[in-house]
Amino acid sequence: MSGNKEQWYDNTESPYDLFKAAQRDILTIKSIIKDEDVQFEDNVETICRCAAESVEKMLKAWIINTNDNIKVYGIHDLNKLIDIATNMDSSFIKLEDGIINLNNYTPILRYNSRFSIEKHEVKACLKNLKYIYDFPLIKELREKLNIDRRFIKLPDNINILFGEFGKIVY
Repeated sequence: MSGNKEQWYDNTESPYDLFKAAQRDILTIKSIIKDEDVQFEDNVETICRCAAESVEKMLKAWIINTNDNIKVYGIHDLNKLIDIATNMDSSFIKLEDGIINLNNYTPILRYNSRFSIEKHEVKACLKNLKYIYDFPLIKELREKLNIDRRFIKLPDNINILFGEFGKIVY
């Protein structure tokens, strides 16, 4: 990797770009769950990882939008991102439990073949994704960005994208 470390960790994506990328992760989850030609059991890792990565991108978008001087590029640890967001706005503390759960499925999961993910864990990932997606500060920014530059907006109730997994009871 060329360039100095400071340049590498500069925020290189805009909040808009991050939300578009988060949306792609959510649509990937939908396609895995709804595609009858895809073996669900063979893709639970991808579902959980995409849920975690989507949340990572939404948190980064909110942080960068609120204070672009805080460098979050290269951070994949959701606990670190929620700490940053909570220091900026204490209401993010409400997301802590969901973040702790989703942090088990960050990109490091790709390199750990010892993981076995059960169906109830997939439901928990999707439940936490939905809760964070609907979190007022995240939702407010998502809607603002969608007005400024249109992107394919997901339905407010993203549960409908997830088939049987959309019937999550809180």
